[in-house]
Amino acid sequence: MTTLTADTLHWKRNLFLMWFSQLLVLTGFAAVMPFIPLFLKESFHITNDGERGTYVAMFSIAGVLGYAIFNPIWGALSDRFGVRPMLLRGTFVTGIFFPLMGFVHQVWLLVLLRFISAACAGTTAASQTLLVKNTPEDKQGFALGTLSTAVFGGSALGNMLGGMMVHYYGYTSTFVLCGALYFVAGFVVLFAKDDFKPEWKKKTEESMYVKKIRRYRNSPLPGFTIGVWLLLLLFLAAGFVRTFDVPYFPMLVELITEPKETVLWITIISTCVTVGALVSGAILGYVADRVKPFYLIIPVMLITVVMLVIQGMTESRWVCCISRTLLYIFAGGLYPVLQKLLSCTTPKRKRGSVFGWSSTASNVGNICSTVVASWVLLGFGVRGVFYAAAVASILFIPLAIWIIRKAMSQPFYQAHSPWK
Repeated sequence: MTTLTADTLHWKRNLFLMWFSQLLVLTGFAAVMPFIPLFLKESFHITNDGERGTYVAMFSIAGVLGYAIFNPIWGALSDRFGVRPMLLRGTFVTGIFFPLMGFVHQVWLLVLLRFISAACAGTTAASQTLLVKNTPEDKQGFALGTLSTAVFGGSALGNMLGGMMVHYYGYTSTFVLCGALYFVAGFVVLFAKDDFKPEWKKKTEESMYVKKIRRYRNSPLPGFTIGVWLLLLLFLAAGFVRTFDVPYFPMLVELITEPKETVLWITIISTCVTVGALVSGAILGYVADRVKPFYLIIPVMLITVVMLVIQGMTESRWVCCISRTLLYIFAGGLYPVLQKLLSCTTPKRKRGSVFGWSSTASNVGNICSTVVASWVLLGFGVRGVFYAAAVASILFIPLAIWIIRKAMSQPFYQAHSPWK
């Protein structure tokens, strides 16, 4: 039976509010992002595919860099001043900058505004931090898994809403809609309960020694434990593996469908994948509270490998759809499992900073996978990308087992382990 304390009394209300807030944020975000290539073509008159592809890459990288650089900063500030102020900053400020992209007439301004809006955002990591700080230890997996359903649900809803907005009202109105949804999400956050209390660590001989060593070395890195740094490495590897094939899946669908049916089948498969991921996040998050991490990650990654190989080999649209859906049903719960483990390895006073760094690590992995996957595509074609993703997933398993065992052997984890 869950024992509630003053810090965890409002966890159910917070879970609902964070879920609804992130659903609005991701809906607004997904209403715009898929249409950026068309926006560049129709509003900036960039018709050359090579030139347009370069600007799309610059736009995407600007967003990833904004998240990667500033998420650790916002995370550290949330530990010092509370998570809710960071969420309010992220939603309201991004709600101002995002719509401005719909009014610019120069590409460099579009890329700059993408970097600024991403730098100001970081709401997903902040929502995760609020939940792990104010949710009972034995419910954190369920809470994080449920929150992940807002990501997939918002993406599906945003794609549909954005398509209708672009078709009937144009791109500028779609950007404005995105900003409006961010503002509504900010007002939802106002009703969340943070229960923030500054925790001042008692000065001990050991802590003073560590502080002296860090000052001597003049290190800009935070003083996390070895277990936390290893888990951040695992987040980087997970970001690399989970996004390796994603940009090239539409190209795979093109190979196995008639040209006039490609868009239809991408929509069908995306809808099935979204439903699968929605189910996965809640169920695997619930299971993560009751099963040790490597007992979940090993079967999840093995099934991922099989599904990727099937997708690389298949000529059938339905086999592709089923295998892709199964991939997301199982792999969609990977991050809630890792986040649960990261929370159990970190004191509450540092969870904001740690979750900010985990987001940066995942984004660095995304950048690396984009570069490597593009090389694989040039050398081995579209199907080669999926085989390479399967190989990367296999290599991820022993790395994950080793890091998880190391993290679970750390003193803090041993003292606060949910599995006795």
